[in-house]
Amino acid sequence: MPVDQIGHSILRSWIRCADMGLDERSLPRVDAPTASEIRLLHEKHEALRRISRPELDALYTEAREISGIVILTNAKGEILDAVGDAGFADKAAQVALRPGILWSEDGTGTNAIGTAIAERRAVVVNGGEHYFQSHQVLTCAATPIIDPRGAVIGVLDISAPATQQNGQVIGLVRMAVEQIEHRLFRGGFDGCQTLRFQTDPNLLGVAREGILVVKDGVIVAANRRGLSLIGRTWDGLDHMHVEEIFDTSAAHLASGRLKAQDGREFFAQFDGEATGTSQPVVPQQSLEDIELSSIRQALAAHGGNVSAAARHLGIHRSTIYRRIQDM
Repeated sequence: MPVDQIGHSILRSWIRCADMGLDERSLPRVDAPTASEIRLLHEKHEALRRISRPELDALYTEAREISGIVILTNAKGEILDAVGDAGFADKAAQVALRPGILWSEDGTGTNAIGTAIAERRAVVVNGGEHYFQSHQVLTCAATPIIDPRGAVIGVLDISAPATQQNGQVIGLVRMAVEQIEHRLFRGGFDGCQTLRFQTDPNLLGVAREGILVVKDGVIVAANRRGLSLIGRTWDGLDHMHVEEIFDTSAAHLASGRLKAQDGREFFAQFDGEATGTSQPVVPQQSLEDIELSSIRQALAAHGGNVSAAARHLGIHRSTIYRRIQDM
């Protein structure tokens, strides 16, 4: 195998597919659902569809500009929604990129949706990297949606013709998923307190803040940003005590400056009442606002160098130029 040319995620996926006995030259089996089955699928996942709708709408324009479509799936990889370029949508339907079809690795081989679920991380699969030859007309970028307890509940994907190398959109897909995951904390958690923290106080209340949910002094839920800030993983949930992470006890958590055990300082907003309601400290930002803020920060960090900022964000220079007009 071309191990010096292909990313590790793709290689691992190819090995999994081969171990499952999939024949890359055959046509993948597609069990087309009935209209009633799709309706039941939509009803079952209505909450995920509703909470993800703003991001599907926000990415719609990006998808159309690369003649592609935005796809939302459930945790199994079953497509719930697909919106974007009408012309490509018809072609995509021919390779089963349509609602109700399952895109997990065990049935559809290496693909961005199934591989993102298997790897639990953002994945880009370009053309010939797809396991089945019939799928090599596609290039796809996907990120799993992970709930506050660390479970994958869905995937957000942008797929386009293989002639359109859309690796640059993975940054936008990541930011969209970050916004969806942040919205999952909006309702709060019964009997728990919510700690929102960041090194920059301006990031409190928006999707880039870290979030930890505390019950009886133990961290029981979190977002990816929060775990990254404290250097922990999902496996630590239900075992991490507040005192292990911060230089304070759970009883003394409060809004303001918060010092970690390793000496780092954060700015915190603590929803201290142990009730079932937790409100954001400031209004939610739109995906467009988050994109603009990220672009401003990247440009500032790289001295206004658009190419360097684009590489840092994982998007194309043309996307930054378009956004600059709105800044």
